[in-house]
Amino acid sequence: MRGFRGISRFRGDCPLRIWLSRIVVRVAINHHRSVSRRLKRWVFFADLEIPNEDGTKHEYDPPDPMREFDRERMMDVRKHVSRLPDEFRMPLMMLAVDGLTIPEISAVLEIPEGTVKSRIFYARKRLAEALRQRRKK
Repeated sequence: MRGFRGISRFRGDCPLRIWLSRIVVRVAINHHRSVSRRLKRWVFFADLEIPNEDGTKHEYDPPDPMREFDRERMMDVRKHVSRLPDEFRMPLMMLAVDGLTIPEISAVLEIPEGTVKSRIFYARKRLAEALRQRRKK
């Protein structure tokens, strides 16, 4: 449906099947993110209790993952990932975020496995260089 609705925005600079597969990949990524967000909302940690050795119980207080990561650094990573060209960003995101394997990414993007591996390698390399330059400033 998204491809049908957006066909007027198709520029013709790539084959139609590639354009459609990009739409499918982006929809899948967005769906995965929304499902994981919804699942996180349904865990009520305040309802969980942990028994002590003496038989009493105390509330479960999960560690806050935001304390473990430098929020500004994570925003830098996201910013630099979003600046990567699609040909590098898509395989990297499919591997890192969606957990797809190299053969699965190759099948979705309809490119050889070696190309997927090299694009992931160069995406990581560009990302590392951008973050190193950011750290020097």
